[in-house]
Amino acid sequence: MVDTENFTKVAEVGDIPEGEGEGFDVNGIEIAVFNTGDNYYAISNRCSHQRAPLCKAGDRKINAEDTWTEERGGVDTEACTVSCPWHLWEWDLETGEHEASGQRIGTFDCVVEDGDVLVQL
Repeated sequence: MVDTENFTKVAEVGDIPEGEGEGFDVNGIEIAVFNTGDNYYAISNRCSHQRAPLCKAGDRKINAEDTWTEERGGVDTEACTVSCPWHLWEWDLETGEHEASGQRIGTFDCVVEDGDVLVQL
């Protein structure tokens, strides 16, 4: 069992649908929490490429319809990755790594306890 004394509740189980993410401000730090069905993962909410909000991965796009698809990016629950909605950079939810560039973004401990999704910064 994890000592959750230094964790912050961000959601309840079921608040974030499987295969999606949601953005949160935790003590002034912008994070995104993703539900892969088996686990919840917390990472920095901003792609290091051009600061796109990763929590918007898979959202419907309302601009540039002539060149963009209906949805951009998304969560791959099997590979445990999220793709940036702007330029499709793929981030590992466990390590925060973008394999092609070797860049990393912050990851945070995320646990579920008594139906609450908790994050430690």
